[in-house]
Amino acid sequence: MAVLQKGKSRYPFWGASINLITGLDPLGLQTTSEATYATMLPGISNLTNRLRYYGFYCWLLDFYFKTEKKGNSKEQYRFIRRAELMIALIMQSQRKGIQQITGSNFASNLLNTVEENHFDLAEGADKDDPDKNVYWKYPSGAFGQYYYGAMQSLSLIITVVNEDGDIIYNISQPNLRQKVSGKQLADAFDIALTQKIKELFYNNIKKGKLYQSDIPELVKYFAIETIGTKNPEWNLYVEMLLDKDEPSQEVEELFTFHRRETILSLIKTAVQNENNYDWYKFLLECYQKKLGTSSQPETETNIGWYCYQLNEYWQYSCGTIFWAVLQYLYDFQQDQYLPSFVKKFANSIIKEICKELKQSTQPTTLVSEILSLISDNIDEEQTKKEIDKTNDPVLAAKNGFVLLLQLFQNNREQLHPLKEFMSRKRIERDGNMVDGILTVHRAESETLQEFVEQFILRKIIYRHSMVALRKMGNGSQSTHKFFIEEQYIRFIDISPPRNTSPRMNALQNIMFDLQVINDQKILSPLHKKLLAD
Repeated sequence: MAVLQKGKSRYPFWGASINLITGLDPLGLQTTSEATYATMLPGISNLTNRLRYYGFYCWLLDFYFKTEKKGNSKEQYRFIRRAELMIALIMQSQRKGIQQITGSNFASNLLNTVEENHFDLAEGADKDDPDKNVYWKYPSGAFGQYYYGAMQSLSLIITVVNEDGDIIYNISQPNLRQKVSGKQLADAFDIALTQKIKELFYNNIKKGKLYQSDIPELVKYFAIETIGTKNPEWNLYVEMLLDKDEPSQEVEELFTFHRRETILSLIKTAVQNENNYDWYKFLLECYQKKLGTSSQPETETNIGWYCYQLNEYWQYSCGTIFWAVLQYLYDFQQDQYLPSFVKKFANSIIKEICKELKQSTQPTTLVSEILSLISDNIDEEQTKKEIDKTNDPVLAAKNGFVLLLQLFQNNREQLHPLKEFMSRKRIERDGNMVDGILTVHRAESETLQEFVEQFILRKIIYRHSMVALRKMGNGSQSTHKFFIEEQYIRFIDISPPRNTSPRMNALQNIMFDLQVINDQKILSPLHKKLLAD
């Protein structure tokens, strides 16, 4: 009989081996969170943390067409990649503490091992050989992989077809539809550069060399974290961020301003809290206000962030129960008969739930009875903190279920309106919190025993199996954390609950680059310029 260990067969059998990988979102519940924050903060991603890269790339593409009269995508990619590596070396040499600089690890290694008076940009950037060790694997560099999508959504970048039918990048031209075009950002970036520094930059790209002696001069002009507040660049970035979500949109009825409203709400929240900029406090406020009242409804932007936070609590509660299942299984140190395993684990969880709610441990206790005992004095955030405190799988699962019941109890009136909101905003995804939390409503007439067992079996164990198979597709990489064979469940790997990153850290870095907040996350007087815009 074939034996499978860590994805490899110990004995021959007809089939290829499986490569087990870590994988994220093992229950596939984070996609609604991701769709929501993408709608609320378009043009910003978790991988575009440095605002001046937007202006630099616009300038670089404009500079490419000014200096290279003819070219194809391969030549343009080489131009971009050498420039990116040059920036990484400049920043790593003179601004080592600045994070989110593309290619910084590779540049740091070059700086530590260089034996000559110059760096070979061609050797470190040109991707002529797929096996060659270069600063970035993606063909068009970090620009093509990270910044292009964000800049395209802001209508700064377009793709064009040259006379040979080759697709290359270009910048957008000024138009009446949007406040800031790629050309305007390129020109603003260019104003600060001298002709001598542009010639030096160009010669370095063409020759594929960066001399160490030139770095102190180059950093004065190409420091990515520095945006002078009196520079035209600064005003353009602010106008760009506060423009409508889709700058090229012409139909007024389709205009949305979620990015603008989010930024201004974050600043207003900070003002109300002694100028302390804390984006998580803003999310919690949106969650507490929910949909608002009939006389004072919340904005669609705040409802979007309420939707995000509710999905985060939902996926975290399920992620906690999933971790607890894995940890409980691991503690046995051997395969378990699935029905018995689930029943035994559910019994232990129910005892802890009833103990916390000071109820008898009768398995016939109804879910509706348990819901009536959920305390108003403990909110979701406190329960989440309790989850993070324990390493005991039974206690963690108990807290995961308590959080789930709290979510239903505290949001039951909002679930159906939220479903309509998500559908209208096109952010509804499989496994979303409304569909998930409504399982509690459908189980109100069931016993707690039935609910806990079925939730673990269907929403955790079977769902993970389905999600892992879907991710695997026709490939050979598996994200399974357990295998089920002939009704026996076998542990593979652990997976802790995780929050998604809602682009708020990237936005915080952008506010820092604009000098709207300082390194202590305190508002500067410049925030008033954004509020007055």
